[in-house]
Amino acid sequence: MADATNPMDANAVHAAGAQSRAQATPVATTRPGMVTFAAVMMFVLGGFQLTWAIVEFANAAWLAGTVYGNFNGYLWLWAILDLLLAAVSFYAGYDILRGGTFGYIYGALVAGLSAIRWFFYLPAAPVVGIVVIALDILIIYGLVANSDYFRGRSAA
Repeated sequence: MADATNPMDANAVHAAGAQSRAQATPVATTRPGMVTFAAVMMFVLGGFQLTWAIVEFANAAWLAGTVYGNFNGYLWLWAILDLLLAAVSFYAGYDILRGGTFGYIYGALVAGLSAIRWFFYLPAAPVVGIVVIALDILIIYGLVANSDYFRGRSAA
């Protein structure tokens, strides 16, 4: 039994209470490395999307000469879509670094949709498609594996 007049016993009781509170609610106070990795990969993904949008706007001859041609003259629509995805990817990367819920949800959503979308480009640009799909999978893993960090940041 702790004696209230003894300062050593009071410190022991306070430390035990703090330890039990820390075990009950684990909150990540620093950004995990995989979250930083996911944010950086989201910036890289945005760079790929931006580069691909520029290629599509330029209506590059090598893309028009592929098996599928220039997508029936609607290549500029894909360019606009890629430009929007690049902007959202850059913002989501920034929000992931801040620990924002928008970055967490939208980052996983954009990475998932981007991976599915790039499967359609595999016949036209297989190397770029495989690289982007791999980046998307790593982004999803980095976000989902550290979801406790985002919960802790939104509670703070």
